[in-house]
Amino acid sequence: MAGQPFSWKDPRFTLADALTGARLIMLPYLIYALARPLPGMAVATLAVMIGTDLVDGRVARRLGQSREFGAAFDSTVDFLVIYTMFTIFFALGILPWWKWAVIFFPGLLMAWTQLLHVRRAGDVALAPAPAGKVVGQLQFVYLPLLLARTFWLQAPWAQTVDHVLFAVLAVAIVFNTVDYGRTLRRLLARAPGGAPASRA
Repeated sequence: MAGQPFSWKDPRFTLADALTGARLIMLPYLIYALARPLPGMAVATLAVMIGTDLVDGRVARRLGQSREFGAAFDSTVDFLVIYTMFTIFFALGILPWWKWAVIFFPGLLMAWTQLLHVRRAGDVALAPAPAGKVVGQLQFVYLPLLLARTFWLQAPWAQTVDHVLFAVLAVAIVFNTVDYGRTLRRLLARAPGGAPASRA
């Protein structure tokens, strides 16, 4: 199945895709648990969401279902979940606006670059981003900390840990943004058919 162009007429969704999609289905429940607030429900839902993210790739490889669409679907769902959650924590007053801005606006650059890449490639395959995996992993570590700070950790040391982890995440975001900026520049320099754009 790897390397075959994806078609919505014959999507062939797999068990790994179902695990990935489950995160998107659980997202409204997590938002509800944070807004109510319901700490137990929020922790359990986030734990299951992170668990599915850890196993869906392994399931795909074990069952021989690895393909470009699955990787793109996984990254897209993670993007939607992560940036929605950061926005919710910003709305709840847990994440300051300047931290949210450092996280959110580079995400818009990522989304634009990947959409343009998929459009130019003619297939559901995302552009490689060397620092992207590191950023995603750090974000999945930072989100549980924000969840803990929402309900339990109001001590000054928790704020210090928050600042340190955010600083590490911000550095990774800078490198990732540079990578995406270079990719976007290459995409914009090429015509839709793949040839370099003509300069009149």
